[in-house]
Amino acid sequence: MIIEPLDVVALRLAEARSYFLAQHTQDFAALLDNAGMTGEDYIKRLHRLRQAGLIRSLHLTIIVPRLLGGKWVWAAMLAKTQNPLENAKILTSRLPFVTEILINSCLPQDVGPNLGLLFYSRDFDNEIRFIQASSGLQDVEVFKIQEYSYPVALPLSRDEQGFLRFLANNPQADIGTIVSAFGQNENWVRAKLDRLLWNEKNPSGVFRIQADIDWSVVNNFGHFHFLLETGHRPEQIVKLLGDEGFQLILAGRPVSGRFVGVEADVWGLSDLLRRVEFLEKINGIRVAGVIYHREVLIHSVWVLKIIGA
Repeated sequence: MIIEPLDVVALRLAEARSYFLAQHTQDFAALLDNAGMTGEDYIKRLHRLRQAGLIRSLHLTIIVPRLLGGKWVWAAMLAKTQNPLENAKILTSRLPFVTEILINSCLPQDVGPNLGLLFYSRDFDNEIRFIQASSGLQDVEVFKIQEYSYPVALPLSRDEQGFLRFLANNPQADIGTIVSAFGQNENWVRAKLDRLLWNEKNPSGVFRIQADIDWSVVNNFGHFHFLLETGHRPEQIVKLLGDEGFQLILAGRPVSGRFVGVEADVWGLSDLLRRVEFLEKINGIRVAGVIYHREVLIHSVWVLKIIGA
């Protein structure tokens, strides 16, 4: 399929604001207006992306530390493997709170990670050992993204548990669908969302709606990571890249222990070649490889157990 820049804008707004529930927030109309879209256009674009298979399916996922309380780590794993889906299946069978599986294509194939996981952990040291001992993985990196400490679990009323169960089974629901299902008015639904839906305006929320994304169906767009061999420090690289649309990956943390990673949206093969050529012309930088983000899979099989199915 061929997509437009506004399709990408709509998709990223949806990822940040939980897709069809996004319109309940007061500032969403302003976000759409700034992006040059109406609410109707936003919904139409999301439906088109679903019909084309770019958005495969929607899932409710839980911000586990906030809901269960206690000390937690939000972590990431990167690795290289011959069979990323099979290895992801093995890892998720033992890691109880994996939220996302990232499948990449690398060029050259032996440079860079083609499998990534995001997961919550309250037994981080033992889970690191399990990951590192898993067969079929090479160049394994496991690192903390954030740490949490909540003294107590967040109590959920029976209504709130039912609300989350409904959305876990109907993640495509909009406010009208929820109103009909519960026989309540719209203000009741909005009050539940204001308390429970996580977004950047409500960091105390406990759930999100996320999507399986298949970027491989798109012919004219991709998100790429560029792995750089360089002696420049990350902050120097930022200055050298100027306003070309690149951003540092993980604040300059080395990828595979040896590369500085930068990322950018790429519109077609000519744009990809132009970006590689731009990077290669900077003194002291060599592009060792590129990574194409092919699939994002949301792992939510554990969610209903957490919210009390």
